[in-house]
Amino acid sequence: MRLFIAIELPKKVRSELSRALRELRSRSSGGRFSPEDNLHITLHFIGESDDLLGAVNAVKAACNGIRPFNLKPEGYAFFEKGDKKTSFITVGGDTDELMMLREKLESALSDQGFARDYHKFIPHITLGRNVEHDELVSMEMSEISFNSSFTVAALTLFESVREKGKMVYNPLHREKL
Repeated sequence: MRLFIAIELPKKVRSELSRALRELRSRSSGGRFSPEDNLHITLHFIGESDDLLGAVNAVKAACNGIRPFNLKPEGYAFFEKGDKKTSFITVGGDTDELMMLREKLESALSDQGFARDYHKFIPHITLGRNVEHDELVSMEMSEISFNSSFTVAALTLFESVREKGKMVYNPLHREKL
């Protein structure tokens, strides 16, 4: 199974983000864009693993003692590799709480025998991968603003599967904060 742990986004937030997704798709010259239903905030990508119980135990341990907190989409940005970009929307709000949850998750995953992610964590919502656009598009995308915010009240363990040529994220376990 291909597993990852993420924060699900409410429909209202995904709908608002889909406007930015449509703009990016129309202004870029290519890329692999996320379907609206797949928009989320990844906290940890496990990858291929059959240790479902270990992953669930890590999610439970990470959520223990964490109270719900608020986040909001902020603005357009991208990671660059050569001429390809991973385009995303940055996340703001109670990011200190988010960072604490992420650190607890990393520790809990390590305790369960999963590899710890030592990369700098930049909270974001991926819009597309291998996106091709120029600086003008970046400036136009940075003008898009968001009004929504949401309360993070759970973490979700997902399985990523390819169905009919598309990536589908199936929730396997939700743990309330």
